[in-house]
Amino acid sequence: MPILTKPLRQPTRVIAPLLLLLAAWAAVAGFGLVDPIVLPAPWSVLHAVSGMVRDRIVGDIALTLGRVLGALAIAGAVGIPVGLYLGYRQRWYQMVEGPLHALRSIPASALFPLFLIIVGVGETSIVALAAYPSLLVILVNTVTGATLANKRRLYQAKLFELSSFETITDIVFYEALPNIFDGVRTAASYSMVLVIAVEMFVGLGERGLGRAIYEYQATYRIPEAYAAVIVAGAIGILLNLVVNTLQNRMLRWLPNVHE
Repeated sequence: MPILTKPLRQPTRVIAPLLLLLAAWAAVAGFGLVDPIVLPAPWSVLHAVSGMVRDRIVGDIALTLGRVLGALAIAGAVGIPVGLYLGYRQRWYQMVEGPLHALRSIPASALFPLFLIIVGVGETSIVALAAYPSLLVILVNTVTGATLANKRRLYQAKLFELSSFETITDIVFYEALPNIFDGVRTAASYSMVLVIAVEMFVGLGERGLGRAIYEYQATYRIPEAYAAVIVAGAIGILLNLVVNTLQNRMLRWLPNVHE
């Protein structure tokens, strides 16, 4: 019986707080404790979804999600192999560790004018800005995972005279996978935040979820603005769920991976 009920308890832990939050929101709106211009009723937000569909919100969501995934793809394609190599060759990492942490301390938004000069104005600059902090996060997490590789396995690889490439791809990569997934999960949040922020305040793209939120707020369509914000949060939850699912599937060989 405990085995059968355990999967049922896990969704409850997620849904119950959301239901409580929704009930509190409905109570506050129903009793008129907050002006609707500040906090519209949840049923008003739900009703606004139909109007949002007519406003091509689905296309805005797809465009924003495409930018986020593009930034993650660039960050992973560069950060993972470079991080594995630096983690395997720790002397090289010690040489660049200081500059890397210095770059991580600089907000990506502060470098946006530089991105406009180097990359140009348009879609490329939006994706590049989101890819920059994501790359650093994935790279540092990958390096950390690589440095924690099992020394006994590395010694066995040396005994079998494996090349550096074979050692990295066959041993170090799998040893670093838990940290890589942690980096990807964090990078997904960074990418989502930066893409929406650029769409909202810089206005490079004519469309996008961030642009839709800004336009709804500017025209005082408050229920639609709240609905768009909720959609953005739902996308973040979905991205985290996808990363967790991939992690559970690819790390089945780890003990207690599903706990």
